[in-house]
Amino acid sequence: IKGYAGTLRREDAEWDIDTMRRGLNIIEEEADRLTELIENLLMASKIQVEGMVRLEIDEIALDKLIRASVERFQTQTNKHTFKVEFPSDFPVILGDPRRLRQVIDNLISNAIKYSPVGGEVKITGEYDEDWIELAVSDQGIGIRPDEAERIFERFYRSDDSLSRSTPGTGLGLFLARAIIEAHGGTITATSYPDRKGTTFSITLPRQMQQPT
Repeated sequence: IKGYAGTLRREDAEWDIDTMRRGLNIIEEEADRLTELIENLLMASKIQVEGMVRLEIDEIALDKLIRASVERFQTQTNKHTFKVEFPSDFPVILGDPRRLRQVIDNLISNAIKYSPVGGEVKITGEYDEDWIELAVSDQGIGIRPDEAERIFERFYRSDDSLSRSTPGTGLGLFLARAIIEAHGGTITATSYPDRKGTTFSITLPRQMQQPT
C-alpha cells in the first residue's frame, strides 16, 4: 500500500488516468484485505477466549444475500461463471446476516482462488420442514480426503503448491465452521476421486431460537 501510494504522489512524475486508477484500485484491494485479516484475527482470538461466536439475530433471505455476494464477485474474475439455483419459495430464516455473509463470501472467494484456470462456481439451496441446505461447488484442484476435516482447523493451510502460493491465513474456514455451528448448523467439505472440484455443504435450522 505504501509503495503504490508513494509512487502515485511522486512530484517528479505525471501519471495518466488509467495508471492512477489501477494504482488506487490496488491500494483499495490491499486495504480491504488487511482489514479482513485484522477482523479475522480478532474474531479468532475472541472465540479462543470466549469459546463461542456472538450473534446478532435477524430475519435473513439467504437466497438474496447469496445473489448479492455473487454480483460482487463477478466483477473480480473473468475466468469463472456463476450459477445460482434456489427454489422460488426458499424460506426466510433467523440468523446473523453479517456473519452468514462472511461465510458465503469466504466460500465463494476460495472457489475462485483454488480454481485458477476458471470454471463454474455453483451455489444451490434446498429446504425441508426443519432445515435449509446450501452447497457451494467449484471445478478447482479439490482437496485430499485426509484434509476434509483439517481444513477447518485454525491456521491450517494445505501443503500443495497452489495453496502455498495463494494468500491466506488459514482462518477463513475455521471461522466459517464456528459461525455455522453457533447457528446450530453444520458445514462439511467433499472432493471427488480425481480431486477435480470441491463442494462445501451447509445445513442450518429453519427455526433457530433468538437469544433471550
